[in-house]
Amino acid sequence: MAASLRASSSSLRSRLLSSSSAAWSPWSHVLSSSVHSEASNQTETLAFDEIQLSPEKPSTATAFVLHGLLGSGRNWRSFSRALASELRDRSPSDEWRMVLVDLRNHGRSAGIKGLRPPHDMSTAARDLADLVKARGWAWPDVVVGHSMGGKVALDFAESCSRGDYGESADLPKQFYCYMVK
Repeated sequence: MAASLRASSSSLRSRLLSSSSAAWSPWSHVLSSSVHSEASNQTETLAFDEIQLSPEKPSTATAFVLHGLLGSGRNWRSFSRALASELRDRSPSDEWRMVLVDLRNHGRSAGIKGLRPPHDMSTAARDLADLVKARGWAWPDVVVGHSMGGKVALDFAESCSRGDYGESADLPKQFYCYMVK
């Protein structure tokens, strides 16, 4: 039985490796649209989804939503829609945009080649700053992080307050972090 499990595992591993090297991906259009040039080298930003209840109206506030270990931004779609709806009900003049980020090596960001090591919380926080700069966005008003995403959010806050991302970086007004011990 153990030999059978090893054979199955080896077969699965080879199928995963061969399928991950395929040239076409259903997300290739998303990844290619997030390419930007920085100095002379080509890098890619993180993959993300945006939720805005009224896309025809310009957003007045932005929240980044960061998933936990082994998750993806898409895990937070229902939560983000509900939160945006609640915020609009409380303050109809505000139009919130929720940015559901796939952190490095997770979700659709796992296929991005330009995200170099080290793969730690500080680098993941810098990825958020790079995303803001590459897209030409205003800095987020709120950052919501779950578990590992909470640790990245805290590192992002600390780095913003130290000025690591330049003088234009604004410290978000609020952070909501839920971390598991």
